[in-house]
Amino acid sequence: MSDDLFFIPMIARALQETDPRAAMIDAFERIHAMGGEPRYQRGYQQFIALMNTVLTARLEGAPEEIGALILEELDRPISAEIIVELDDVAVASFSFPGGVGVHVLSGSEPGNYRLKLDAGRVLWEGHLSEKDLVWAEAYPREPLSLAADTDGARQRLTRELELLDGTLAIRVYPGVEAGSVEIELKAARSPR
Repeated sequence: MSDDLFFIPMIARALQETDPRAAMIDAFERIHAMGGEPRYQRGYQQFIALMNTVLTARLEGAPEEIGALILEELDRPISAEIIVELDDVAVASFSFPGGVGVHVLSGSEPGNYRLKLDAGRVLWEGHLSEKDLVWAEAYPREPLSLAADTDGARQRLTRELELLDGTLAIRVYPGVEAGSVEIELKAARSPR
């Protein structure tokens, strides 16, 4: 089970005990203690969001909707943190509140890149060469307009990747001496 959902088996076991109330209190104490550890922080945020959903549903008098609300809450991203490494050295960290957004890593030089979640899961690994990042190498017969290398200006991409069923896009743009890597995280498509 993912560290993001570490609390689910603990709750499931507590509900199977002969005294589920006491076992649940014990499980909540262990979940709270584990939530202080870096590897479980995101999972702890999800646990808190789940408990808030359950509490809200109970206070609103809708116990029959609690199951659906729990499943909906588990599917909702709290936030995402993507770390960019170049040749095994972290060069940037981007936060995506709500699990969506766009960030640009300017001044990207050739090398081996890795994008991973702060929890450690690798999203993409690959090599970006001068042909990807340097205009004269990517488009040797085409002049680079002056606006192309200024902040925010994009002309032509050299590479575009769609990953994770289209929820993660990586776009590479060449520059004069170094390029830019654009990372876009989109809301997951619902199977409904």
